[in-house]
Amino acid sequence: MDKCGQIKKYQQTGAYVFMALPNQKHNAVDGGFHNSFNSGDELEGWLTQHPDYQNGNVGIDLSKSNLVVVDIDKHKHNGMKSIGAWFKAHSINPETIQDTYVERTPTGGLHAFFLIPTGREKPKHAINVIDGVDVLTNTAVTVAPSVIDNHNYRAITPFETIQEA
Repeated sequence: MDKCGQIKKYQQTGAYVFMALPNQKHNAVDGGFHNSFNSGDELEGWLTQHPDYQNGNVGIDLSKSNLVVVDIDKHKHNGMKSIGAWFKAHSINPETIQDTYVERTPTGGLHAFFLIPTGREKPKHAINVIDGVDVLTNTAVTVAPSVIDNHNYRAITPFETIQEA
């Protein structure tokens, strides 16, 4: 899917999208990732004023959006191993993570996206809730079709599979 189509899908779910410079994760304009928009027209207007971001990476401002992301890293701790053990300890089939929209990050981790229904409170933002696994609710997250150091963020499951938290 092209970048405009993916941005539109994110915005249709209630996500606030921001743009980062090419090969970057962050927006360097005053306000940072809070320069985010739920409307394609507003985002386009912002891009007209900041043309360096036209071909940049795409991010979601989770602080404004009705989304929560479970970030399973493969950096300091192997979050894949940790979440697998957690699933096993709670008798949960690890393949259930694929029931929602999942993206692979450039470093081999996963971002699992969940919708927060209207009227329901988001879970607390938590880093290392288990080794290598974060629950992201009030920060920014880079998303497909972004590229960092020639490595893509890419969808593992169809966007339409996004589940309620």
